[in-house]
Amino acid sequence: MADLSTDVNSSTATAKPMSDKAVIGRLWRDYIWPQKKRLLTAIFFMIVLALATAAYGFVVKYIIDTATALENNVGAFEKTRAYAYAVIPVLIGITFLSGASNYIQRVLTNSVALNAIATLQKHMFARVHGADYDLFVRSPSGHLISRFTHDVTALSNALIRTLSNLIKDAATLVFLGIGMLILDWQLTLFILILYPIAAWPVIKISKRLRGDAKATQAHTGTLTSELKDSFTSARLVKTYGLEDIEQKRLGKSFDERIRLFLKLVSQQARVDPILEVFGGLAIAGVIIFGVYQVSSGHASPGDIAGVLTQLLVASPRIRALGTLNNVIQEGLAASERIFEMIDMRPVITDPPTPQTPTEIKGHIRFDDVSFIYPGGEQGARNLTLEALPGQMIALVGPSGAGKTTIMNLLSRLYDIDGGRITLDNIEITALRLKDLRDAFALVSQDVSLFQDTVAANIGLGRVGASRDDIIKAAKAADAHGFISALPHSYDTVLEEGGETLSGGQKQRLSIARALLRDAPVLLLDEATSALDGESEGRIQTALSRLQKGRTTIVIAHRLETIRAADNIYVLDKGEIVESGTHASLIKKKNGLYKRLAKSLLE
Repeated sequence: MADLSTDVNSSTATAKPMSDKAVIGRLWRDYIWPQKKRLLTAIFFMIVLALATAAYGFVVKYIIDTATALENNVGAFEKTRAYAYAVIPVLIGITFLSGASNYIQRVLTNSVALNAIATLQKHMFARVHGADYDLFVRSPSGHLISRFTHDVTALSNALIRTLSNLIKDAATLVFLGIGMLILDWQLTLFILILYPIAAWPVIKISKRLRGDAKATQAHTGTLTSELKDSFTSARLVKTYGLEDIEQKRLGKSFDERIRLFLKLVSQQARVDPILEVFGGLAIAGVIIFGVYQVSSGHASPGDIAGVLTQLLVASPRIRALGTLNNVIQEGLAASERIFEMIDMRPVITDPPTPQTPTEIKGHIRFDDVSFIYPGGEQGARNLTLEALPGQMIALVGPSGAGKTTIMNLLSRLYDIDGGRITLDNIEITALRLKDLRDAFALVSQDVSLFQDTVAANIGLGRVGASRDDIIKAAKAADAHGFISALPHSYDTVLEEGGETLSGGQKQRLSIARALLRDAPVLLLDEATSALDGESEGRIQTALSRLQKGRTTIVIAHRLETIRAADNIYVLDKGEIVESGTHASLIKKKNGLYKRLAKSLLE
């Protein structure tokens, strides 16, 4: 998948592409202007800095004209000393004022930019977690991560340089221009005619740069996904000896990245030479035209020297504004991708007037439910099943039969296309998502563990749970023993994904989390698949106690796990083809359950 936007549109409503004006306006209105006090203070010091910078030209004029006047004045030692005493403190004052103002405005503008970026990232993160589950299924995680890393970095650089340099350099150029007009308006008009000619090729380059920046940012997301896949598959790569194949596969992406970056850099590199050439022409023109004006008596040497000084001071700022445009184009391209994420709107939302049940008992019913995944794959077809409070029902079938789909539909990770699903005789679409999902505790074969303490990972089952409750849940899940053996027991910080734990240990932490949640409905998706026989027996005993008075829906391939189910639903290609108890299903001749029991379950 080349870009996140393709995947987002299938499950999430997004706004139309924004114009540059709209992007800039939104950044200013929502993220920069709320910090107006700090921003206006920074602008004040930028203006002070601009005035101090423009003053250098007048100091040079004073020095040159005074020196010229004293040159022919014999015995002017006292005048020369007085002149030096007057100029030196002025120069020191201008330098101090310039340095202090530059420091203050830089700190303030960087603070404004970084605060804006932090707010943007928080909005992005909140929107991603509020998005439909389908976004995470269909979008490579690298594309999502790239929005928070590469795109945010590009925008951060653009904001910092724009806020710090654009206003400062623009104000400096304005005051330098005013100073040049005061010193010699004819010479200044000559310069002002020459420089705008350079703007046309810079603007033309910028249009190409924008497209190159978007392509580079999109490829960064792809490369991030490929790297993540390669690193997380390190065991397979090593075991199968796939190092060379992985190096070739990733090598192509690295080469493509270099190609895109070189294309981007080549466009950026054209700006400086253009501005350098026009700057050199402007300086040459000042010298030639200035000599003519002095010789004809229309200007003093100090006037020409002052204008030349102003121009030399202005030239690097003009070049900086030219190269700043490159950064702005990259920032705008990144902003589009960031706002695309912020503007995502989930399709699955709370109802306008939700029902609020006083107590959820766990009566689940699917009535003629059909569902097709956004990609077109059939997930469920005319499903009808029921689980009464306190019952355990099992979902059995070959891979892809629709077992996990039922759990996903029940918790509204997806919305059905036909039929109805009820919880305690209330359609699940009539409940708030939080109320609905609070009714479930999930233990999946894919265990999610975070880089936090063991206690914190278990405590996610019920936020705010006491340490005693966490330990109690761990003991019930047969996890207390190995946790106590860890370096810091429950305060041990797990590595990424709990890599140092065995599969069975990770699964027991997940079960402890579900036990702590104490929800009326348990969803067990291969909950004991990674446990050894002894641990599985202990877990089954704990789950049996927990299941009393609660509804349990279990997916398993082990016969012992589902033998005691009150009802077993056998699925194939999204349909229920058989249902009944283990005893009744095993007696059916040529039944799917019997074949599965013979080839897989045992």
